[in-house]
Amino acid sequence: MRRATGVFYCLALLLHGFLIVDAAKILVYCPSISKSHVLLCAKYADLLHNAAHDTVLFIPSYSTPLDNFDGAKHAKVWRLQNVTDAYDRKFDSLASVMEDSHIGFIDRLRYDVDFWMETCEDYVKQIHRMQHLVDYNFDLAIFNDIDPCNPAIVRSLNISKTVLLSSEAIMDKIAWDLGKQLTVLAESLPLLPSYVPSMEENPNHDRMSFFERMSNAYKYFQSIVVHYLQERRVLHIFREHISPDFPAIREIIRNVSLVLVNTDEIFDISRGYSPKFVYVGLIGADKNENVVLPKAVVLYFECNIVLTVSFQNLDEYFSKGKLGSVFVSFGTVTPFQVLPHRIQLSIFNAIQKHPDYHFVIKTSSDDNTTAQLFCDVPNVDFVNWVPQNAILNHKNLKLFVSHGGMNSVLETMYYGVPMVIMPVFTDQFRNGKNVERRGAGRMVLRETVGNETFFDAIDDVLSDERYQISAKRISHLMKNRPFTPEERVSKWINFVLEHDTAEHFHLESNSLSFIEHNHLDIIFMFLVLPLITIFVYIRVAKHSMVKTQ
Repeated sequence: MRRATGVFYCLALLLHGFLIVDAAKILVYCPSISKSHVLLCAKYADLLHNAAHDTVLFIPSYSTPLDNFDGAKHAKVWRLQNVTDAYDRKFDSLASVMEDSHIGFIDRLRYDVDFWMETCEDYVKQIHRMQHLVDYNFDLAIFNDIDPCNPAIVRSLNISKTVLLSSEAIMDKIAWDLGKQLTVLAESLPLLPSYVPSMEENPNHDRMSFFERMSNAYKYFQSIVVHYLQERRVLHIFREHISPDFPAIREIIRNVSLVLVNTDEIFDISRGYSPKFVYVGLIGADKNENVVLPKAVVLYFECNIVLTVSFQNLDEYFSKGKLGSVFVSFGTVTPFQVLPHRIQLSIFNAIQKHPDYHFVIKTSSDDNTTAQLFCDVPNVDFVNWVPQNAILNHKNLKLFVSHGGMNSVLETMYYGVPMVIMPVFTDQFRNGKNVERRGAGRMVLRETVGNETFFDAIDDVLSDERYQISAKRISHLMKNRPFTPEERVSKWINFVLEHDTAEHFHLESNSLSFIEHNHLDIIFMFLVLPLITIFVYIRVAKHSMVKTQ
């Protein structure tokens, strides 16, 4: 009887633990920066909803075209409309920054500091509109690292446990915030520019020449300066509008329980990192090998206008081509028509010179520029938004021409498709170079594009089977790794909900002084004490010689 009672008691405790986790209220905080970022947040929200959590995807409206888009299939979606118009105004001028591959330091200050601070101030003035989030008493919040205002906003909601979602690989600013162990100066530059490329507009990989390492160190410095200024400005805004005692942004980041990193160890560059980092790239991707392409919006062009827009079966279009099909898409933020004309002409030239391949280009339904350019080109079709994950799994797809966003790259590598990448923003340069480094494709920079550039890159990748072999090898490794991203997210979130990890995963390096962290006291001892000993010995020897004489 006593034994049965003990077993019943243990089962009751286990059930009680599961109920605590299952009943958790989780906020996924996700400003509408781009369709791809909202989709990524929605995948996390749906995953945690399916794990029996009460999950809310909260979307403050930054981009007006996304006001009615959420991407969630199961989780609850709450919105906050009319937050700011700064984001729309920024991307109205997108075409003006497309000519150069690299955004200069002054431009970064203007875009990454002034722009984000305008957005943040607009938002904070309306923070009373989020009182319902405070009243809901969330157990845990997940927020991304794109908007520097996000950590402070989530902190103001009084949610005890937080998880940071890095929408790219480990950002320089996150490494800088989370511990001096990852830095070369106690409060400054990340330690690893000798072999870890900076994330911002940086076409380097982990094997760098002297001048590439010099450039990489400068980009690290630039990235940290911009981030430092962002954090100071955000703190000033919140101390002015919320509380004069509002904590420093760096302290908020340091106290997160986990950092979910949207990349894959097999694809990304190997580096040291804090135990708070959990790699979860490719979450929510359809792993089914026999996907039938659904219908999507196909555009029919005459030589100067979009003639009709039709809902058609995509399989028909990707099955064309004697040797296969090629998909061309530069992401949800960069429609084809904003590309400089010389780049459009280079792609046009490549398509004309590959008549045995059928090209499918993603563009918008009002893109009359592209309609005119591709007049009477038989081996090309145009689509609006398409299910990219399913397309990459199509048996006839031979190449993906892309901007190199992390989600696109991971999906493409998972399905073993070679790539030609022309990066546009931030980490896309690093991703493109990493694809080259892995032997799975080529990268071209916008400022170097001439009439033959895309033809040379596309022809090289399509004709050299080594790219296909490398892509298939990466795919095989990614498909056979021990734990899926979904398993990692679900188990780690449940663990944090029950136990928290902020204290246990805290880097003690944060408590060290500049001198201690960089071993300057030890270096001083080993360098100076021998010199002092030699100096004293010489003085004593001279004194003895004088005395003897």
